[in-house]
Amino acid sequence: MQQQPETPVTPSPMPQLSPELPPQYPPKKSKLWLWITLAIVGVLVIVGIIITIIIVSNNSASSADTTTSRQRATKPDRKNNDNEEEDEDNQQGSATKATKCLTSTDFRRSGYTHVKDGYFVLENGKFNFRSILFKPDSTQYQRGTSNVEMAKLGVLYKFNTDKQFSIELVPNETGEGSKLALERADKIKHDLVSNGIPERKIAVSEPIVATHDTSDDTANRRVTIYLVAPQKCSEK
Repeated sequence: MQQQPETPVTPSPMPQLSPELPPQYPPKKSKLWLWITLAIVGVLVIVGIIITIIIVSNNSASSADTTTSRQRATKPDRKNNDNEEEDEDNQQGSATKATKCLTSTDFRRSGYTHVKDGYFVLENGKFNFRSILFKPDSTQYQRGTSNVEMAKLGVLYKFNTDKQFSIELVPNETGEGSKLALERADKIKHDLVSNGIPERKIAVSEPIVATHDTSDDTANRRVTIYLVAPQKCSEK
């Protein structure tokens, strides 16, 4: 048996390795501008704080000076202040006394244009204001002008609600007794209330027997209106 020649083994070629390239990294960004920006911001903040402190300090000093000046300017002299307060109290007391009393001027302002100074004269705290005449045996006014008188008296009250006065109605007793006399007084009271005078400001007195001349047949048909006020308010 013949031996076959051995086939020589050819070594496989070695793979050629490509040369390794070094790794490439992205270029580093410069932080210079960041630091510059931060530095500028820091400087601005510090400057702003310093300016704020200066402004606040100046305002505080100015306010303190102003307050001190005002205190010095407004600090009153104790003696003069006491005298001024006393004078003011006296003036207020006089003004209060004056405003609480009816005067002739008050009447003129309310429509009684004929009134002259010294008109409001009291006798025992009463001023004989008007005498209202009624028809015989009736509660009707004799004159139509009596309604006008009631209205004017209402105006007098409205203009002088701060004054110290009230109204008293004194009827004259008639031959029919006191009943008709009181009814006449109530008629006037009703009309005065209708013209704005509070009922609490009006008093009706008991009828009186009128003293009159025998030739005067109207005396028993009258109701006298008195204005009642402190005697110190009398103008004479």
